[in-house]
Amino acid sequence: MMVVNIKREIGGFDFAGSRGSGEIIREKIKPVLDKGEDVTLDFVGVENITQSFADEVLGIFVRAFGIDYIRGKVRLVNDNQGIKDIFNFVISYSKKRSA
Repeated sequence: MMVVNIKREIGGFDFAGSRGSGEIIREKIKPVLDKGEDVTLDFVGVENITQSFADEVLGIFVRAFGIDYIRGKVRLVNDNQGIKDIFNFVISYSKKRSA
């Protein structure tokens, strides 16, 4: 299992706002998910994210490979309700447009 400290990966900021930051996370976790292994995204110290960031991290996977690619394999920890809501929206939107 891989644990990714989001704040560290995005340069110590408490806001994850760019597609570029999300792309870094996605590229880091893809090899682990490809092997069917679990990933924990740790949002300790992160106050908020954008839809663009969430889309780069998980939305692209859902649209390209379907929801089962991440279901049960990606866990969010130390997130707040706002972060949960954004990921839920992006995943729901992406499921409707998946392959």
